[in-house]
Amino acid sequence: FQIEYHSRFASVFSAFILTIIGASLSARKVKGGMGLNIGIGLVLSMGYILFMTVSSSFAVNGTMSPFVASWIPNIVFIFIAFFLYKRAPN
Repeated sequence: FQIEYHSRFASVFSAFILTIIGASLSARKVKGGMGLNIGIGLVLSMGYILFMTVSSSFAVNGTMSPFVASWIPNIVFIFIAFFLYKRAPN
């Protein structure tokens, strides 16, 4: 119950974080096309889902707090979003 409770609040912020990542990647215009940026976005999204699944399995096993397991992927990906936002053109 605790995992689902914390996960519901964390998913709201994850949508915002993944939107910032997507907007930062789509703002870059490259000469060869957008294929690389789309691929990076897909890999980051799949990585987030994988990271969320792994951390919640740690919470189910009892090795990690449900609060920490729900929020650690957001904390990691907010740093990635900040990095990509700073590198995005105006």
